[in-house]
Amino acid sequence: MTAARRYNKRQLKKLHLGEFQELGFMVEAQLVGSPTSAEQNALLHAFLEEAIEANGLAFGGGYNDDFGGFVVSNKAYGKVEESHRTLVQEWLNKQSKLSGVKVGELRDAWYGWG
Repeated sequence: MTAARRYNKRQLKKLHLGEFQELGFMVEAQLVGSPTSAEQNALLHAFLEEAIEANGLAFGGGYNDDFGGFVVSNKAYGKVEESHRTLVQEWLNKQSKLSGVKVGELRDAWYGWG
């Protein structure tokens, strides 16, 4: 969005700008060895329950040969902060079935992907 144009509060909210900007971060890791489908599902469910839902977050992603996705707040116009990144990174680093864990910087969840 162009910074030269001024938006009213309703427009800012609708466009997820200004005080309504939503941030998120990327996560990725490699699966160690050749985990079974049941092991992969157990890892994903534990991640969702312990690292994501327990902290009021939402996750879009999954796994194929690797594990990855994008983390945002579970609330509309919610705020994801540096502390959320740290919690998720620590959880992922503790998992023996994952290696090469990368947690991206906070970024705008709506704009700048192109």
